[in-house]
Amino acid sequence: MSYNIKLDVFEGPLDLLLFFIKRDEINIYDIPIAHVTSEFLDYIHMAQQMNIHLAGEFLEMAGILMRIKSKMLLPDKNNQDGEDVEDPRTDLVNMLLEYRKYREISKQFENREKFAARHYPAKVENNSDREYDPDLFLSEVTLFELSSLFKKLLQNKPEPQYYEIEKIDISIQEQRIYIMNRLEEKKRIGFWELSKDLDNKLEVIVTFLAILEMVKVNTIKLQQNDVFEEIYLEKRDGGEQIAPRA
Repeated sequence: MSYNIKLDVFEGPLDLLLFFIKRDEINIYDIPIAHVTSEFLDYIHMAQQMNIHLAGEFLEMAGILMRIKSKMLLPDKNNQDGEDVEDPRTDLVNMLLEYRKYREISKQFENREKFAARHYPAKVENNSDREYDPDLFLSEVTLFELSSLFKKLLQNKPEPQYYEIEKIDISIQEQRIYIMNRLEEKKRIGFWELSKDLDNKLEVIVTFLAILEMVKVNTIKLQQNDVFEEIYLEKRDGGEQIAPRA
């Protein structure tokens, strides 16, 4: 079974909002709209920097969040007589609850399918020495984890201070060779360990793009044992080969 990674777009803006709510342990009925809006806009800005195409629904959701934020900041003239006014977040909360319900149901069906596939194979091979693919038992590494890790890597690196104009020569191909050299030294290497030898944010960005390119052409695969844990790089057999430097 192959190890799938979604690299094009998130499944939708509601998925991203639910991710923020779960990550920050937010009460879905009392969403801090300013905080969530800021996080949502940060993601859009980061995706644009990485040249990731965003569907129009993400920009539409950004507009909805900005409108709700504006309504909550402005005084409501209709509330001068003490009448109850509907919370501007109500429609958004209802959308999130409805979406979460159907997503959980979909996940249940997916888990049942995986359970049945593991315990009731279509064909049983009479081979006691059969090796199992460890990737089968690993959770998917989504772009949520990758983008969060990328953001942490950038925040962890100090801001470069230049006293004169200096051109930094670095390319994606060079970093692909660098990664392959590291994997020749060590079969399995984590993102954080790989980033220790990178001196500045530009090298982090170019190396991150090189990783995405290598995943795309099946040169390497990414593995993660659990949510928010370290993501590891490992050389993939049969993928496009890159000759390491001598």
